[in-house]
Amino acid sequence: MSLSTGMAASVMPTEGAERQKAAAMEEFLVRHPLAAGGGVARLVSADGEEVEVPAQMFDVLHQISAMLARGDGVAISAISRELTTTEAAKLLGMSRPTLVRLLENGSIASHRVGSHRRLFLRDVLAFRQRQMEERRKSYEALMWESDALGFTDDV
Repeated sequence: MSLSTGMAASVMPTEGAERQKAAAMEEFLVRHPLAAGGGVARLVSADGEEVEVPAQMFDVLHQISAMLARGDGVAISAISRELTTTEAAKLLGMSRPTLVRLLENGSIASHRVGSHRRLFLRDVLAFRQRQMEERRKSYEALMWESDALGFTDDV
């Protein structure tokens, strides 16, 4: 199956033998993670031809197999390197007007193509990473404060 920009592919929830195969694959990938220091995964065809699996693809296979093993469906969508404001807002899980405010205050870099704003995927992903790091730091600070005040989870 080939995906062009803007195209999507879907795999419906699995049942029975297919779900068991997905679960076996997910368990295998958990037991055999790629080593950070240069581990290599390979796909092998029925006739013995091999191809190396990039780490990024290995992670995607792990995520997909876990979803299918749970019985969930999976949708895969191609994302171009340059996004419209609507595409970027969807990727970030926010409304387009909220995204436009972030563009106007310079929180995310953008450029214009004619009268339309465009964002580079790398800038959108970098913003999302910064947001996740800020949330993590805020959460940790809240937990430290909670511990300092003696709050516990005991009811």
